Amino acid sequence: PQGSLKEVLKELEEEKKSLQNQLKDYELRLEQESKAYHKANDERRTYLSEILQTSATLQIVERQKTDALTGKGENQILRGRYSVPGNPKMVNPQKGSIKKTVGVKQLPRLKD
Repeated sequence: PQGSLKEVLKELEEEKKSLQNQLKDYELRLEQESKAYHKANDERRTYLSEILQTSATLQIVERQKTDALTGKGENQILRGRYSVPGNPKMVNPQKGSIKKTVGVKQLPRLKD
């Protein structure tokens, strides 16, 4: 019985050593995976920040393009500084806006 107990004890110690080595391997792998995750997450944040900055810049450029095409930005600046009326059809503020003529569906006949 004593010999078999020593043998069982030796097997248990080997198993313990194997499990400890396996635990160390798992700890090392977990540490490496953690570092890789944090590195990838930092890169993701950097790219997301760049995307947001680029989007904001693009929106500003698009607004400037539409303002340049419509002349909206300059008219707003002029109206703010010099209080020019906003309606371009308003030629004379005292007379009012330009009247539209009623459309005629049929033209009069020409005399031969």
